[in-house]
Amino acid sequence: MSVGVCAYSFNTGYDAFQLMDMAVRHGLGGVEFPPDDCLPDLSPASLERARARAEESGLFVVADGGQVEGEMLQRLIPAAAGLGASTLRVVMSGVLGGDRRPLSGRWNAHLAACRDILREALPRAEEHGVTIAVENHSDATSHDMRWLCEELDSAYIGITLDVGNVLAVCEEPFGYTERILPYLRHVHLKDYTIHPSDEGYRIARCSLGSGVVDYPGLLSLIDGYQGQRGPADQPGQITKTIELGAIYARHVRMLMDDYWAEYPDRDIRDLLPFLRLYWSHVRPVGEDWRTPMEKDESTEVLKAYETREFEESVAYLNEIGAVRADSGTS
Repeated sequence: MSVGVCAYSFNTGYDAFQLMDMAVRHGLGGVEFPPDDCLPDLSPASLERARARAEESGLFVVADGGQVEGEMLQRLIPAAAGLGASTLRVVMSGVLGGDRRPLSGRWNAHLAACRDILREALPRAEEHGVTIAVENHSDATSHDMRWLCEELDSAYIGITLDVGNVLAVCEEPFGYTERILPYLRHVHLKDYTIHPSDEGYRIARCSLGSGVVDYPGLLSLIDGYQGQRGPADQPGQITKTIELGAIYARHVRMLMDDYWAEYPDRDIRDLLPFLRLYWSHVRPVGEDWRTPMEKDESTEVLKAYETREFEESVAYLNEIGAVRADSGTS
């Protein structure tokens, strides 16, 4: 299995070519980045230069877009194709920590509007051979994601599963993944620790393997399903990148009555897998969950923190056999 590195693991900033160098140094198989932020421009020359570097290095590329919006999709779909990326990752909202209250009374309408915008972009996606892979960006349940894909019913719509973000909507990684597997196109490998609060809990970033996610089991589930779909170089490839996530902890205020206003009713039995995970992994009250950014420490300290977490994550993936066999850190 080949795993890449995502630009969003780092808040201190790397361009596309620095990310590719980093992937090669650590024996990784690909890169993921937003072309708007990590390339000088989206000219054919810039796209071709990045594509050539990736091909020379044997790296896959995943392109990142922003929130679902028509102009962005029309612009970035051909840019993704120019990079040699078969996947463009997008998000549906700016909701964080599963808190839909800013969209009070409008979540279902928002989902429907995203569906309509994506439907309009499908001909362009098909023309360029690019799948739009919508991420569960700390906002969408597995049922929301399945609904979207079933409504659009296209080979050019899929899902970017952010493994850590499932915790923001009170779901657990295995059940969430099983429900969206038929539409899975890309995976963000992320882990979180869970910290109790008076309003619910916080999920705080950490290196892979030091949080709540059972990666050996989860990757076995994903790769077993991929094996049923055909070789990795055929349409339907499931790519994976290390995406260590937000430099600020996400506060999931699930104990607040109005937190649930924009969610459909849930049988308590549906919450049991998440509650079991929570009680098995919740950290002691008072444990410091803050990152260097949250402690207002220097950029140098933050960069060292991000680098350490990334290198620990690569070492962990090597340890569990999740990085391609010829890889190794250096």
